[in-house]
Amino acid sequence: MMNEFDRTNTLQHERLDAYAVAVELDGAVVAITHGSGRGHAWLADQAMRASASVVLNLAEALGREGADRARALRIARGSALEFDAALTLMLHRGACRAEERKAAKMLTVRVVAMLTALRNRAAP
Repeated sequence: MMNEFDRTNTLQHERLDAYAVAVELDGAVVAITHGSGRGHAWLADQAMRASASVVLNLAEALGREGADRARALRIARGSALEFDAALTLMLHRGACRAEERKAAKMLTVRVVAMLTALRNRAAP
């Protein structure tokens, strides 16, 4: 629960549920990729960059209006789909465990749905 200090000392994106889920998902992606083992650095790096892109573009979108906001939300959504694919590849290559992938997938579905709804409310 946010106290009065938290409410007055937060930025717009920090009050958005989609941002909180994206940050939670980024934490999961970092944990998965740090445990991925040798030979998967390129894929782990791709997953982490895509995950960071979701968080960063979502925050940027809240500072924009109209078509600029919609564009940043489209990029964030695309990046979410990209890291979902990267995690699928990591699973196939034995670089993450099935339960880690399942937990990340649940968060991914949530954040993609939220980004889609935000995008649909933004200007084309």
